[in-house]
Order: sequence, then structure tokens, then C-alpha cells
Amino acid sequence: MNTSQHARLRRRASAAGVFFALLALTGCTQSPPGHDKRLTKAAGIARVTIVCPKDLWEETKPKGSYNSVKAEVARITSGPQSGRGLTRVSMTGTALVSYLKELDKNAHPSRLNGEYNNTAASRRVYDGLAPALDRIRAATGPDDPEPEIVIDDTIPEKR
Repeated sequence: MNTSQHARLRRRASAAGVFFALLALTGCTQSPPGHDKRLTKAAGIARVTIVCPKDLWEETKPKGSYNSVKAEVARITSGPQSGRGLTRVSMTGTALVSYLKELDKNAHPSRLNGEYNNTAASRRVYDGLAPALDRIRAATGPDDPEPEIVIDDTIPEKR
């Protein structure tokens, strides 16, 4: 190989390196503002309960052997929320961190990756959890109940 061929090869390798670096950067999740603060806040919560339609939980919960979200799941069978197909999902704050990361990955994919099958459902859950987490304040006493976040679009928001 002569000198000009070496130079051309180096330029191509350099261009390929820049291309793959840009590809890696654009392949990242497009997390919304405040996401890192929400993860930190969630990590400090002892337990949280999410009430949502059963199918919404099934669609957005992490699947497979890599699932680090451990949660207690129960169908709501009594009270004013019974008969609506709602599920009560209770988890620790650290499990909520894992769930938020999974939701963020699926709800806010890079433009390069496009949307996933559960992007709309993940976005709905993330958008329901984010403002509720932002509003959570420290407990005022040991008997304060764990935070409960309701995601059910058939229930009008309390104003």
C-alpha cells in the first residue's frame, strides 16, 4: 500500500469512527427534563402504590429475566374502585427507580430507534407518575400512608 492509500484508509476509518459516535449519541433515550431528579427522589421513598388499569401495568412492566422491578400486584375487588379493572401495584422506591428507567427507555426512544409497541402505554404511565412524584413531600410522621398514584383517565382529576 502506498502513502496515499494509507491516508485514504485513515480518513475512512476516522469518518467511520465519527459516524458510529454520532450513531451512539442519537441512539440514546430522550429523557424529559427532571428525570434524574425523579430517580433520586424515588430512591428515597420507602414504598409507593400505583393504581392503574391491569392491562396498562401488564403492558409496561419489565419482562424477562432482567426484570429488577419487584412489586406486589393485586386486583382491586372492593370499594369505589372495584369493578373498574384496576390493579394496585406496590413497590419499594428502589424498584420504582428501575420501573421509571424502563418506562423512560420505552416512552422516550431516540428518533433513530423509532417507537416500541408499548411506547404510548409507557408514555402514559411515565406522564402520570412524573408530576405525582414531583409533588411527593417528606412524611410528617411515622403513621403517614405510603404515597398512592392513580392512573385512570375515567376518573376526573381533583382540582
